Amino acid sequence: MAPQNSSTMAENTRLVHSISDAQASILDLVLFPGFTRMSTAIQGYLTIDLSVYVPLMCFFGLVVFVCRRIWERLLGWLETHFTSTIHVRYREEDVRSSLATTDLASASTQLRRSNDEDTKRKTIFYTPWNGRFFIQYHGHLIVFRREHRAGEFNSREEVSLSCFSRSLRILRQLLTECCVEYSKLIQGKTSLYEHQNGTWARSMVSDVSHISTVALNESVKKELLKDIGNFLNQTARRWYSNRGFPYRRGYLLYRPPGTGKSSLSLSIAGYFGLDIYILSLSAINEDCFRELFAKLLSRCVILVEDIDAVSSKRSGDAETNDSRPGSLSQQSKSVSGKVFLSALLNVIDSVGSQEGWVLIMTTNHITYLDEAFIRPGRVDKKVELGLADKKMTANLFCLVFKPVVGDVALPDAQSGEDKKVYEAVVSQREEAERVERAAKEFATRVPELKFSRFFWKTGNYQGK
Repeated sequence: MAPQNSSTMAENTRLVHSISDAQASILDLVLFPGFTRMSTAIQGYLTIDLSVYVPLMCFFGLVVFVCRRIWERLLGWLETHFTSTIHVRYREEDVRSSLATTDLASASTQLRRSNDEDTKRKTIFYTPWNGRFFIQYHGHLIVFRREHRAGEFNSREEVSLSCFSRSLRILRQLLTECCVEYSKLIQGKTSLYEHQNGTWARSMVSDVSHISTVALNESVKKELLKDIGNFLNQTARRWYSNRGFPYRRGYLLYRPPGTGKSSLSLSIAGYFGLDIYILSLSAINEDCFRELFAKLLSRCVILVEDIDAVSSKRSGDAETNDSRPGSLSQQSKSVSGKVFLSALLNVIDSVGSQEGWVLIMTTNHITYLDEAFIRPGRVDKKVELGLADKKMTANLFCLVFKPVVGDVALPDAQSGEDKKVYEAVVSQREEAERVERAAKEFATRVPELKFSRFFWKTGNYQGK
């Protein structure tokens, strides 16, 4: 009988252990991972049998699980019937960026930005990760919700703000404050947008590039700025509308590389306080191209670089107008198999396209472009950016070496040291005059129409 009893007891023990292991696994899932290992260690250290308390712990874990589900359902019901919610679309980057850069007091998190102007590190943005967060704003509890949803082709971000009120007043006030603070942050700066995943995304915010830093014939520069200024005037919009003309303006900047075509475009955007959208035709297809143009703002600068890629010549092509890749007879050929010339023309001429934008296209080879493409209405003004002549060379020399306000800190005028302030101003003036004389002499020694603006600004002349 003894062997049989011991066998029965061993079997019962294994059954108890198997039940305990199953219960412990449930506790790992309900309570927290690793509970089984921790309970084994505690049992060995305290020499107590935790299996007695496992049913109670399982019951406690079940209660916690049920209460959590009830709380989620209750919170969802309260948010549906007693809260107001504003959903921020993932394309509204200005609103999302303003939320990220606004300092909001919160019990669980804080949306803020490292704003140390003297730091040499890259600016760090602190934003909540996915999930639900609570923000205290003017005595109101705001629920900030952020989620990433995976789509068939790409993922998108969804952001929403909710408050326990039937009125949207407090949420609108919060978003207005965020936008105002963000506007102050980017005031006097130019936002650069590039295409990412079929939409526009801000790539950087840079200081305004002053138009005076662009080495260009002054008469050509003034005429170009005047033309764009007249177009952006509200009276011009009414003039276009009254006559049924599309309110759009196209410019073509051409000549060799390094003559400042892209720099001039950035300076134009900064001069008129507009955002600039940079588009590379070789990186998108036709559908994406149309969609990007449909998402443009009504007042902005669109920079399409190297437009000659649409009609660039290929080896073996004849030099006739009909056989060039950019000619209308060759529209079936695409750029790198992506954007067709016909698609580009349709977007520019489309009645449904957004109005008010300034289209700037650049090319190194204007002769490669089809005449139908650069006719008035598509390209309203062509600007040639030539190589540096004597006057441009002198201006570039002064741009690099002439002292300007802010290069050297002057003594404080209120410190009582008027003599030092006067001497510093006189010294800068004398240095500026000396540089101007040197610039004239330098320009006489440099051959005209041989070097580009980029050549001088990058310092490639050193050692030559």
